[in-house]
Amino acid sequence: MAPLDRVARALASDHPPPPPAALHAHLLRSQAAATAPALIRSLMNSAISRLSKPRPRAALGLLILMPRLPVSPDHFSLPFALNAAASLRLLKLGASLHAVAIRLALLPLRLPVANALVDLYAKCEDFPAAHAALADIPSPDAVSINSLLCAHARNGSVPAAESLFTAMPSRTQVSWNAMVVVYVSAGDLASARRVFDEMPTRDTASWSVLIVGYCKCGSMQTARELFDEMPAKNLVARTAMINGYAQTGRPKAALALFRELEADGIEPDAATMVGVISAASQMGSTELAGWVGAYVDRKKIERNEKVLTALVDMHAKCGNVEQALSAFREIAQPDAYPYTALISGLATHGHGKLALQVFERMQDQAVWPDPITFVGVLTACSHAGLVDKGLEYWDAMVRDYGIERRADHYACVVDMLGRAGRIEKAFEMVQTMPMGPHPGALGALLSACKTYDNLEIAEIVANKLFELEPSNTGNYILLSNIYAGKELWEEAERVRSLMRTKLPFKKPGSTWVEDRQREHAKMSVMD
Repeated sequence: MAPLDRVARALASDHPPPPPAALHAHLLRSQAAATAPALIRSLMNSAISRLSKPRPRAALGLLILMPRLPVSPDHFSLPFALNAAASLRLLKLGASLHAVAIRLALLPLRLPVANALVDLYAKCEDFPAAHAALADIPSPDAVSINSLLCAHARNGSVPAAESLFTAMPSRTQVSWNAMVVVYVSAGDLASARRVFDEMPTRDTASWSVLIVGYCKCGSMQTARELFDEMPAKNLVARTAMINGYAQTGRPKAALALFRELEADGIEPDAATMVGVISAASQMGSTELAGWVGAYVDRKKIERNEKVLTALVDMHAKCGNVEQALSAFREIAQPDAYPYTALISGLATHGHGKLALQVFERMQDQAVWPDPITFVGVLTACSHAGLVDKGLEYWDAMVRDYGIERRADHYACVVDMLGRAGRIEKAFEMVQTMPMGPHPGALGALLSACKTYDNLEIAEIVANKLFELEPSNTGNYILLSNIYAGKELWEEAERVRSLMRTKLPFKKPGSTWVEDRQREHAKMSVMD
């Protein structure tokens, strides 16, 4: 039996199984097929069960080989084969295995086979077949129902999930967690919290799912309260909080949680680092961006598309052009997000012509730009002084891409015209904005009026800004400086006095304190 032992060890190992033809020939040579069918079935069952999760295709290949040995699948091998087919979403093969189970009289009494069949149809989202398979089970257990309940939860099918949950004779932790998932997926956090509060017991997944839900909808205060109550904080919950803070514009809080994660000895994964990188990009520190990029390399974080896109965005925003370009080149097939991040960062940091070259490549690769892409493109034209090119893109975004112009697009073009000294044209555009005067466009025009010494338009624009942004000191100071430049001292003082009546001055030194706090937040992450 030595040859058969070698086959058994090969099939049960973590290495890829032998090719079916070679295995078949080996078994025939050893005469095992004629002398030990029960042993062969046991051998094949063991191999199929071992391979069903790590190598589902190999497991299915062995199952298909069994009739040639000749042995038939049984109540032990079929559930693992169905699980393998479910993981690969092979609905047609699963239906064929269903027919095999019926032919072998394994349904409906063999519960593991029946449960695996429900799970297969549920994971393949053939819900009528899944419900029919469940209905055929004389006495379904919690495993039977949970498979279908979890599938409805993943699919966000609230009524179907509620119906199953209500009818369950007994509920497991999986059942309760699935209902939290289904309500979170549907955006019904009130119902998700109600189910969470009604749970007889809670595991880590229960807490994590609800925290993720609150973070996704931006309810960070509630998420933080729940997170602080969580008995054992896992990576999923920490990652949700870090990403939630980053997405809601609270980078310091995100980085503080990252430091806690490190102090607790928990290794971050790619999803965690996407939030950390996003937070670092908002801090705008070149030094911090460099540290985070090096950390990703040092910890060997998976450089998937989301991580690489976040790195492009961070380095581009912080002015690390070479690092941004390097990360961008690692993306096999970049979509609009990394292109837009790179274009915007290059445009903002004075590399307008390079940004436009990237946009041209984007067009050559047939990657469809979005509205934010054109903000970067128009900014690049503005900073590079390419007015005519910018106006071409201004027309093309509507004509060629069907993108509706937004206030930030108008602000870019007004800035572009203003920088080029076309004050009257810029003023005309501001007056014809369909959404009405916008502070961004007006502010750009006011700056251009100072540069080109146009007091008449400056007064009109500034007065509108005082109305729209009464607390923005920059507008008052800019107009006051325009008056001072013309030695209109009384007018300059009048605007300064108006500013003092609109808002109180900051206490002396407050800006310095805020700057020191920001710097401390940056450096504490790098300690």
